[in-house]
Amino acid sequence: MNRTWEAKLKKIEERASLYEMKPLSPVYRPRLSKPEEPASIWKLFYRQTEAFNFVKSCQEDVHVFALERKGGDGQRIYLVTTYTELWFYYKSRKNLLHCYEVIPENAVCKLYFDLEFNKPANPGADGKKMVALLIEHVCKALQELYRVNCSTEDVFNLDSSTDEKFSCHLIFQLHDVAFKDNIHVGVYTRNRNFRLYKSSKIGKHVALEVAEENRFSPARSTNISEEYQYFLSSLVSNVRFSDTLRILTCDISQNEQKRVEYFNSTSTSVEAIEGFQCSPYPEIDRFVLSLVNKNGIKGGIRRWNYFFLEELLVYDICKYRWCENIGRAHKSNNIMILVDLKNEVWYQKCHDPVCKAENFKSACFPLPAEVCLQFLIKDEEALTTDEVTTHSETETPPKPPSSTLSKGVDSHADWGDGIEDAYFLEATEDAELAEAAEDGLLSSNSGADEIPDELILEVLGE
Repeated sequence: MNRTWEAKLKKIEERASLYEMKPLSPVYRPRLSKPEEPASIWKLFYRQTEAFNFVKSCQEDVHVFALERKGGDGQRIYLVTTYTELWFYYKSRKNLLHCYEVIPENAVCKLYFDLEFNKPANPGADGKKMVALLIEHVCKALQELYRVNCSTEDVFNLDSSTDEKFSCHLIFQLHDVAFKDNIHVGVYTRNRNFRLYKSSKIGKHVALEVAEENRFSPARSTNISEEYQYFLSSLVSNVRFSDTLRILTCDISQNEQKRVEYFNSTSTSVEAIEGFQCSPYPEIDRFVLSLVNKNGIKGGIRRWNYFFLEELLVYDICKYRWCENIGRAHKSNNIMILVDLKNEVWYQKCHDPVCKAENFKSACFPLPAEVCLQFLIKDEEALTTDEVTTHSETETPPKPPSSTLSKGVDSHADWGDGIEDAYFLEATEDAELAEAAEDGLLSSNSGADEIPDELILEVLGE
């Protein structure tokens, strides 16, 4: 008996010693309770820009989603989390009922369509036949223009039609093929909000479900459920970089080409730049150009592609073919410079068949501090502060956000005239809710595995 007690006492002393070395946080932070559940990254923002800036600061593979708020006249808040965690709370459809994927500007994406028409105004229209005809013509165009094979089995067809309105989404699941970005898909705005599979619009009760005519089925997996596979397939920006991935482009307006004028102020000749050369990161563009303009060789950027999931900029280089793998320039095949924005490094790959077969990737080299994202974000914030200071003499300075919200939800003047802010602050007087709002983490610690819409949107309600 004494030995048992001594053993227990020893364990208690060891545990006490451990807590002395690593004390518990004085502030309780609710987290998922089971080890098989995903790590918790769950932040809300009023402003889309702030949400994307937070994504850039994360090492984790997080994404931006939009949530429709009750009584908000179409206004939305923005959630940053991982696919895994969103699905964990989203799959039962007991909460998070009105969610949208935010398709990032300039990011490589799938081909997709949002189709709808008013049924009473078009009594003779057969939506299902029209969709089938559209798919047929798009598949034919992909073959004629890009030599891409496509059929009905490659099109994920989602439907949310009612007696009043025909509505469906088509997401093309092309093998090793994607489009350069939202603009090259043809018809859509930047950072477009695209309703998620199984979500409904606020005030409506019809969710996007797999259409009866759908012939697409995701690849079977022993690790994840079929429903999760459908969910991942429905995400337009869920495209990962690979050496075999083909990036398709469409002709765009001449105005887009005028962006080359940006380089007129640099020391690099504009003649050394070709194609779609100006990425959203001109400082990184200049750095890449400096890598391929040396030893008497004037290389250029033929085109660039951005992969949001990896935060990877891929530059196809022209007129510069030096490859680290063979220690010399290729005779005809061009190289790629890849910039990993998340890890702040760059490396080289190439289009040469032998290098591809060897899966060659050069050593990684650090990016200069002045082109790293944290530096650029701080520089942008400093510029914004200067602009506010410049106008401070003639304009009333904006009211700073409450300290309980600054880390998780940023204020925005377009969200009301101050009355809603008062209700918001009143709601956060509840201690537990204020704690969750402070961290931007609205998760439940009651043992349930769901986060109710009411808890997420209560602080933003009327």
